[in-house]
Amino acid sequence: MSHFYLPARKPLIVLILTSILLCLVSSSNDFVLSTRPNILLILADDLGNNDIATWGDGKAPTPAMDALSAQAVRFRRFYTDSTCSPSRAELLSGRPPVSIGFQPNAIGLPTDLDTLPKTLQKLGYKTAHIGKWHVGEALEYRGIDPGHQGFDYWFGMLNHFVLRGPGPNGEILQREPTYIAPWLQENGAPPQQHHGYLDNILTDKAISLISKGGATPWFINLWLLSPHTPYQPDPASAHQFPDTPQGKYMAMLKGLDHNLARLLDALHKSGQAANTIVIFASDNGGINRVRDNNYPLVGKKAQYTEGGVRTPFLLLWPGHYEDRDIRTVTSLMDIYPTLISLVGGEQPKGLTGRNLQPLLNGHPIKALKELYWASDVDTPKMSYAGHLLQERRFFYVDMFGQLESNHLTPPINDLRSKEQPVKPFDIKTADMMIKKWEKEVRFVPLQWIPASTKYPAHLTGRDFQRAPLLNGYSIGMELRGMAPSNAVQTLLAQKGVWDIRFLPDNRLQVQYGVTQFTSKPVTPAKGCNSLVVTASVQPSYHWPFFLKGYSRLIIYWNGQSVLDSTELIKRPDTERPLANPTYIGSRPDGTLPYLGDPIAQPTLINKFLIPSEQGYALPDLLSTMCRKL
Repeated sequence: MSHFYLPARKPLIVLILTSILLCLVSSSNDFVLSTRPNILLILADDLGNNDIATWGDGKAPTPAMDALSAQAVRFRRFYTDSTCSPSRAELLSGRPPVSIGFQPNAIGLPTDLDTLPKTLQKLGYKTAHIGKWHVGEALEYRGIDPGHQGFDYWFGMLNHFVLRGPGPNGEILQREPTYIAPWLQENGAPPQQHHGYLDNILTDKAISLISKGGATPWFINLWLLSPHTPYQPDPASAHQFPDTPQGKYMAMLKGLDHNLARLLDALHKSGQAANTIVIFASDNGGINRVRDNNYPLVGKKAQYTEGGVRTPFLLLWPGHYEDRDIRTVTSLMDIYPTLISLVGGEQPKGLTGRNLQPLLNGHPIKALKELYWASDVDTPKMSYAGHLLQERRFFYVDMFGQLESNHLTPPINDLRSKEQPVKPFDIKTADMMIKKWEKEVRFVPLQWIPASTKYPAHLTGRDFQRAPLLNGYSIGMELRGMAPSNAVQTLLAQKGVWDIRFLPDNRLQVQYGVTQFTSKPVTPAKGCNSLVVTASVQPSYHWPFFLKGYSRLIIYWNGQSVLDSTELIKRPDTERPLANPTYIGSRPDGTLPYLGDPIAQPTLINKFLIPSEQGYALPDLLSTMCRKL
């Protein structure tokens, strides 16, 4: 029986003295308190507000979660994204998922992006990722794995669909997940089958790392799968509940709770509890399949209603931050800057998340007025939402273009309060608000190196976003001073990936791998011509649903479509060419140059742009192009 949560509240002085004594009598005597605290970040999967008893209706079998909640700082209005992958990207990057290409999936995090573990490494931390990753869909690219995003060590699975192991020839197969005898990877080595129950194996690994704690501070990023489907509870928990769908789910919660207790117990036994920041969170709300996971919040996972994007969040640092409710709106983006502040590091530049340490110290911080989400993947229309936090109302437009805006968000001080709804949004107002937000987050920041005597002008950075690879992509270029020529002119060239050329017969040609797209002839105007190349790329899927691969590539010349192709685009087999610079105005060796005026820095946007799209659309980009200098 764990001494962590019995009794639920241990006097602070006893906790500190116990930790000191355990440290002094440790037989190994290899643990020395470091100048920086350790960090144990535990992320549950699809855990809703009602999946912790003291946060919901009281029926969840969660004594350890309840005890941690009683001792920790409780963030009562904490927001995530609505699905796994973007939430995890948001946590690691401290940025809106859309701004780094996650909506709700992506190739992976750009390798030049600063992440929480990379920043902790610079501060002297040993970093380890344990469990589910799911921060990128290009499983054939080594650059997407945790070892390339700041983790010294990793053990787990790149996503939960690969747990049944590879095919007979070692090929990656995505199939129905399993908790039983999972296939797991260690530091990128080929997957090996492990006997036992998935989350127990992952917890054992984390406990092993905790027990080896030394003078160097550590960051353990433990992302468990529970209580995500399929509902396969650990046998030790399953026998305590009925063999029904709801009983199995309750057993899943019980197993998750037991592993949390084991982790916290390990901290105490190792003498590290007083010097460890513990965070417990969920990636998004529950799916409401066998019970109302998110009660009393409205909605569920994959929806941008409160139930899909609002979850419990707990932070405990004994002797520093304990037993308190914080009702200020916070989000997953805030974890990165907050942890860096708590361990005494300098705030990284470019983060959207806020440092919550002043809030933890009892001081106000700048309030969030609104939160937005968007997803334009595998849907007939873009799904998006906006929560006006101070007005406590929201709009949500689903994938079929249906607007929902007749719910109030629950008030800060009482989830169960019911009030009369306010005037709902209309679709035009919702569209205008999401467009304004997209102008801030859809543009991809790149490094622009002007032409020199040695190199043509080129773009670098954000390797996984700089070319059409997955989801939406648009690049806009201004072509000035065009003149008739019998030569092929290069507008864009990224070796091994793609290029764009202007042909002598006034046609535009896009070469992507072995696939070639050629437009209708265009008529260059005097002065400036706008060129927009936009693409939507979707690979084929066999699990969790069957989806045939699909691509659409459109070329707009001065706002008019001159090519609209659905021929399939296939991304490069390896990620190596994605790091090649994107040259503008000539090939990498300077040959086949553009013969007009030097091309200015192009505009890159994380979205497939068509004239009638919701939010930021083609006319918005065109309005910024070919303006008088």
